[in-house]
Amino acid sequence: METPIEWSDDLLFHIDEIDDQHRNLFLLINRLIGHKRNHGPREELIDLLRVLVAFAQTHFRTEENHMTESHYPHALEHYEEHEEFTKCIHNFMGDYERGKEDLSDKMLTFLRHWWNTHVAKSDQTLARYLKEKGHPS
Repeated sequence: METPIEWSDDLLFHIDEIDDQHRNLFLLINRLIGHKRNHGPREELIDLLRVLVAFAQTHFRTEENHMTESHYPHALEHYEEHEEFTKCIHNFMGDYERGKEDLSDKMLTFLRHWWNTHVAKSDQTLARYLKEKGHPS
């Protein structure tokens, strides 16, 4: 479970701002995986999670702005995936801060699954839609 996720150019959105954000999310998730593998300190983990949440929120707003501007027909479903991610991470952080949870395989499995479904599938569907609508890259 502790193997890093792999970047593929198949994940490119072809909007520079979003591609840069995806690369940063990719790096953050892999830092969390490395933290578990190396048994990193607890205080570093909570800092990494806070950065992940803050960065994800910025990224989600960027995508949601593109969806709104382009009248993306699946915006609600996409938005709900963003909400699910945020809720799950916040729940984990709350449990972690109360000492109920450590960086578990369950959490890393969630992040890996989210990367492989949301970024690799939902975001690619949005990217194709924006390209069809002539959205500049």
